[in-house]
Amino acid sequence: MTSSEFVERLKALAPDEKDIFEIEPDKEFVEQYLSSYSLKRINDDTVSNDPLLDLIYKYDISPLDISMIGFNNKEDVLETDKYIFFGKEEANALVINKITNEVILLNSEDPDYIISKCSKDTDSFLEALLLVEEFNQQMFFDEDLVEDQIAIMAKAKEIAEIAGGEKYLNFHLNSLGYEGQ
Repeated sequence: MTSSEFVERLKALAPDEKDIFEIEPDKEFVEQYLSSYSLKRINDDTVSNDPLLDLIYKYDISPLDISMIGFNNKEDVLETDKYIFFGKEEANALVINKITNEVILLNSEDPDYIISKCSKDTDSFLEALLLVEEFNQQMFFDEDLVEDQIAIMAKAKEIAEIAGGEKYLNFHLNSLGYEGQ
């Protein structure tokens, strides 16, 4: 998946404005909600062959918010000998392992502590994010789905498979708000 394919697929997920107004009649909320589906291109140059980094460098990703997952602005992408710090999930750091290309969630206070593994590579991470957003949107429009822990578990397993397998399940359970045991 390229960064432009991600942007197009994200845009295709955008719900109809009138459907959002039925649930939340606040115009400012609706505008903000819809803006997260439409990323504006800010640079035409290819800076990276990596689809995730290319997304950050080519698009204004500031409105993008998927399950408490946010991306750094291009000037805030940091690189160490082991990792590329590209975003956050709540207060913790999302990184790319420079050797394996695996996406990992690190504890912000102790960057040597891995909270969870997110995906086998950046391409599958972007693919998984689209599925997370699609399911979150279903939960937005169907309150019963928010409480359906069996459905959430099933979707998290499906997304974990896209991300690379069972070892990525915990991250995706968390991203979907799973509250079961």
